[in-house]
Amino acid sequence: MTSCPEAALLMMTNVPEEEVPRPARVLSFAPAAKWWPVAGTLLLCAVASWKVIASQWDFEVYYYAARALRAGLDPYNTQSLTKVAGKAMPLPFVYPPVFLALFAPIAGLSLATAKAVYLAAKLAALAGLLTIWGCLCRSLRETLILLIVVLLAFNATTFSDLYAGNITCFEQLLLWLGIAALLTGRRMLFAVLIPVAATPKFLPMLLILLLLFEGRKAIRPLLVSAGSFVAIQGVSLAVSPARTARFFSMASALDERGRAAPSSLALLRDILSPAFRPWVPLLLYIVVALAILAVFGLFALRLRKNETWEKAPWFLLSGALLSYLLMIPRLKSYGFVLVIPVAVWLLARAQRGTLLVGTLLLCLSTTSPLPKALLPGSQFWPILWEYNALLWVFALWLLWCSEAKNFAGVLRQTSR
Repeated sequence: MTSCPEAALLMMTNVPEEEVPRPARVLSFAPAAKWWPVAGTLLLCAVASWKVIASQWDFEVYYYAARALRAGLDPYNTQSLTKVAGKAMPLPFVYPPVFLALFAPIAGLSLATAKAVYLAAKLAALAGLLTIWGCLCRSLRETLILLIVVLLAFNATTFSDLYAGNITCFEQLLLWLGIAALLTGRRMLFAVLIPVAATPKFLPMLLILLLLFEGRKAIRPLLVSAGSFVAIQGVSLAVSPARTARFFSMASALDERGRAAPSSLALLRDILSPAFRPWVPLLLYIVVALAILAVFGLFALRLRKNETWEKAPWFLLSGALLSYLLMIPRLKSYGFVLVIPVAVWLLARAQRGTLLVGTLLLCLSTTSPLPKALLPGSQFWPILWEYNALLWVFALWLLWCSEAKNFAGVLRQTSR
C-alpha cells in the first residue's frame, strides 16, 4: 500500500520523454524552503479574507435559509429569506434540503459571528488543500508556481470562493482527499468521499467514473458510491418531498453566465443566442462535450493498454479533471480550484520561456483592466474575455493531449 506522501509524489512525477515512469519515492517534507510559499499563500488569503468578512453573500443565503426553515418558512423562497433577514435577499437557496442540516448549528448565532466561524472553517479547509498541493511539489520552483497559480490564476478563483462565502473549499478538500485515496489504492474510501462532496451540487458525482481506470476492481466501489449518493439524496426526499421538488425545479431553471459562471454551455449561449434559437447552443454544446469525451477516451484507452494507470496515474487523472470542467453544463468561477494542481504540473513541465509566458498570461487574466482595454472592439472579444478562465482550461487540456501523446510514444518504444 502506498503512503499519502508517495501518492502525492506519484501524482506530480515529471517523466521526461526519454525515461520510463518509475515507482513513487517517499516524499520528504524538507527542506523547509519548499513550504514557506504555501504558508505565505494561506496567510495572504487569511488577511484578504478578514478584510472582506462582511461580504460572503453565498453564506448569507445559507444562513438565512437555515433560519427560515427554523421559522417554518420556505427556504427556497427569496421572500422568506428577505423576511427573516430584514433586508432584500435576491439570491435564492439552490441546494438540497439535507444540506441545510449542516448550517443548523450556526443559524442561532448572530450573522457577524456566524460569518467569522464559517470563514475560519474555510481557511482551515484551504490549509488542508494547500498542504495536499504542497506535498505534490517536488522543488521550490513548483512550489512558487503553486503560489502564483493559487493567488492569481483563473480569475483568482481561490479568492472568489473566499469572498463569495461558497462551500467550494470544503467540497474541494473532500474531492482531493478522495483523489489521494484512489491513488493510494483506497478505492472504497474514494467511493464514499465523492458522493459526500457531491451532496450539494451533484455534478462532482461524475468524478466517481475515475474508478473505471481500475478495471474490474471498480465494480464494488462504484456500487457503493452510487448507493451512498442515492441514500444521501433519499434522506432529503423522505424528510421533505415538497422541498426536494422545489430544489429540483429551481436548480433546473438556473441560467448563469459570464465571469461568474463561465461554463462551455454558457459561452456558447452568449455567442450564439442573439442570432440562433435556444436549442442551437445546446446542440452544439452536446457535440463539443462528446468530442472532448471522445478525444480523452481515445487517449485513455491508448494509455490504458500500456498499464499507464499503474505506472503514472496522474496522466489519466489530470486529463479527466480538465475534461470534466470543460464538459459540465454549469461551472461557477470558484470551480476552477479543482484544476490548480493540474495547471501547476503542466506549467512545471514547460520549458523556461513557455513557463514564463504561460504563467504571465494566466495571471494577467485576473481582473486586470489592461488586457481588456487592449482588446479589439468586436462584440465577441468582451464575451471571450469574460470566459478567459474557461479558455485557459481548454489550453491546458490541449497541452495535456500533447503530453499524453508523447507519453504514449515513450511507453510504446520501451515496451518493444
